[in-house]
Amino acid sequence: MKELIRITKRSVALTLSALLLAACNGSGDTGSNPVNNRTSNADKLQRADTNAALQDAADSMWALENLNDAAQEPSNDRKEVQPNKLARASDSTLNYTYIPAPQPPVSRAGQLLNLPDPQNIARFNVTDRQWGAAVGDVSISMWHQDKLAAFSLSIDDNHVKDHPFWFDLAEQYGWQWTWFLITNQIGWSSHDHWGHWQKALDKKHDIQSHTYSHLCDALFYTYREYRQSQAVINQNLKNANVMTMAYPFGVNTNKKGSPCEDLDTERTSNSRNEAAKHFLAARDVYGALSHPAKIDFMKVPSVSAARNFFNANANWAYFDSILEASSHHYRTWYSAHFHGLYSDTAKDYVRQVLAHIKTKEADIWVGSFTHVAQYAQEYATARLENLQSSATGVQFHLKDGMNDDWFDYPLTLKIRLPDLWQGNLNATQDNLPITATSVTHNGKAYALIEAIPDRGLVEVLF
Repeated sequence: MKELIRITKRSVALTLSALLLAACNGSGDTGSNPVNNRTSNADKLQRADTNAALQDAADSMWALENLNDAAQEPSNDRKEVQPNKLARASDSTLNYTYIPAPQPPVSRAGQLLNLPDPQNIARFNVTDRQWGAAVGDVSISMWHQDKLAAFSLSIDDNHVKDHPFWFDLAEQYGWQWTWFLITNQIGWSSHDHWGHWQKALDKKHDIQSHTYSHLCDALFYTYREYRQSQAVINQNLKNANVMTMAYPFGVNTNKKGSPCEDLDTERTSNSRNEAAKHFLAARDVYGALSHPAKIDFMKVPSVSAARNFFNANANWAYFDSILEASSHHYRTWYSAHFHGLYSDTAKDYVRQVLAHIKTKEADIWVGSFTHVAQYAQEYATARLENLQSSATGVQFHLKDGMNDDWFDYPLTLKIRLPDLWQGNLNATQDNLPITATSVTHNGKAYALIEAIPDRGLVEVLF
């Protein structure tokens, strides 16, 4: 009987996901509309990708539910592994105690918490890398370390069994991933406890919110789904700083789209407006790349399981297109997300994806979801003020339009050095040393420095 209930719940989840897809894409009965009948194969494939992403989420929740059931069933063979003290910060998935959290600041001009929807209007002109002609010319690089484009990889839900795989790959390449956690799954058993996530955080990975219950608990309305998760993670993990989230089942869903609750009310729906009060960016599941100057940071598109990563015919998800100057996606942010990896085939595909990115590392910045979101919004609003240059150095103030408490990731600035530069480079911001390196282009030398907007006078001596 228990197995029948499980199967029924999974079937309901997948059915609801399919219905949700139709609602999100406006794909109802198209037989009476001759325009819809002419939908291209690419459109159909893209819609199929979105459907697959929703089913990925449903399958992931199903897998976690099975693990939870197994963990709760007594077994003479299974020895309970006692997690560390941090693991018992939360004892039950039925804990409805509200944890107060500091109120976030108010978004205002010059101190924005996140950029508004660009409404398909470019925030800036997309160009190739900039190489100043005159000594002392300063430009702000579109991506960290003056890379052409950015990539982030995130993992949804609480599949701790995959940690060794992800940790090994991170150490192999020197990259970090972002985990979006379902908070009330953590701390109730040895299967998934806070110690797992503290280890990930200590390895410099990014730990962020996938809401409190993945829209699975009827008593947690949207505000509490978002804020409770943020507060619980910050309080249970040392040095955690939850600033981004991933919408369960995508931004346009609600508890009716989850395998747990059949609710369809505004009170329990995902809300970009509510998310914008608490997070600097939020990730969607819709896997179509954006123009880099038109990214909606409260609905960042992400390719589930990196589908069509290698498929040049799937222009909405083809990775190499972000390095092609003729592409609409040239220089954009490629976000890919995964759930549980249930087979060697799935793991081998991840290895292929990352190995390919490694071959493009000279042009691709691999960063955490949060860092890429910070950098992109700082860059979109950045400006130089009071620039003064001479034969021996430059000084200026770097400003942006973002909240100074939330946006503290350094921007890369490029400075043209003298033709007879002797290799001396000293860079400070507010009289404190900052990172400075040099590169050459067409026989000319340039400094690359890392400065945080609104943190004082930048001085570079060469």
